[in-house]
Amino acid sequence: MPTGVEGFVPARLRMARAARALLQRELAVLVDRSDGTVSKWESGDQAPEPSVIHTLSTVLEVDSGWFFKPADRASGASFFRSLKSALGRMRDKAEAKLDFIESIFDAISMYIDLPDVDIPDIIGGRDFRTLRGSDVEHCARLLREHWSLNEEPIDDLLLVIENAGVIVGHDELGSEKLDGVSRWSNGRPYMLLARDKNVGVRRRFDAAHELGHIVLHKHVTPDELYAHFNLIEEQAMLFAGAFLLPDASFGDDVRSLSLDALLGIKLKWKVSVAAMIKRLSAMERVSADYERKLWQYYSYRRWRGFEPLDDVIEVEQPHNLAASINIALSEGGISRSELFRNINLRPKDISNLTGISESLLTPSNVNLIRLHPVVKSNIAPSQEAKVINISDRGKRL
Repeated sequence: MPTGVEGFVPARLRMARAARALLQRELAVLVDRSDGTVSKWESGDQAPEPSVIHTLSTVLEVDSGWFFKPADRASGASFFRSLKSALGRMRDKAEAKLDFIESIFDAISMYIDLPDVDIPDIIGGRDFRTLRGSDVEHCARLLREHWSLNEEPIDDLLLVIENAGVIVGHDELGSEKLDGVSRWSNGRPYMLLARDKNVGVRRRFDAAHELGHIVLHKHVTPDELYAHFNLIEEQAMLFAGAFLLPDASFGDDVRSLSLDALLGIKLKWKVSVAAMIKRLSAMERVSADYERKLWQYYSYRRWRGFEPLDDVIEVEQPHNLAASINIALSEGGISRSELFRNINLRPKDISNLTGISESLLTPSNVNLIRLHPVVKSNIAPSQEAKVINISDRGKRL
């Protein structure tokens, strides 16, 4: 009877499988085992035999050591924009990629100090269900004050967020309906932003939306998230609009309640016209009837999905993880092999999630450089020595 390998961590297998968007039965086929066997591996009722660890590592594109590291993750909620059952596999994938980001941070933080967490308890421990719209607006205003932001447009939102100690990564999630995911874990907030649409104004609003969850919903449990999902999403959406578009300064810039007027200030605020319409509604600058008309004009111009200037505004990129890896490799005295032993992910995943060039993570094969024969240096010039060409070594002289 084969014996399961000691030290195998079932949660690590679940993470890796979810990151590849595989169901248990699909993984079972790939590793030539039964569905029930894979289920037992993930439940901890049985451990894989040593001979299958390499196969799992190859199929799931992680190093073998990945399956033997602790999976110490917080039990708080992970926030998504949709809980539709059809997106279940993609949500699992996004959350697993967030686990990857946390693993990268855990390894890098052994060598590099990233910014301390600076997310104030603005709601003062209040139950999120008691927050009114005016309370959410006030929270956005207080956070701007805490971070010494004026009421003008934020030039680089991801820079502000990373400076506050939020660990940010990005990757393609496989669905345009999932714009990102965020959560608190072990006292630090993490954020994964989708690259599927890769539009600057969408990236900024998605980041502000996830920031809203981080600020307002730190203590929300998974059960509370499912029970009050619409309210939680509504609060994060309102926070994002208020944080990006302060009522006083943004309101002063809106000289006319027309699509063209809003488009005229889009480059300044780096926010979509659609988000501006929703913000003006929240500020009660437009009536419900006029808002409907704006949306009708918006659809008539075929702006849904891609607005004018979307291809002009730069897509902001996370920076801190990539910079930390670069510094650790160049100045921190850590080798690539040591880094990979600590992270146990492949260069492709690390590059996709952090933005660091994959070529920087791939060492050259110095042991494969061909060394050519040379004439011995101690042979005197007067000696008539013959140098044998290695291509002629089978011939007689």
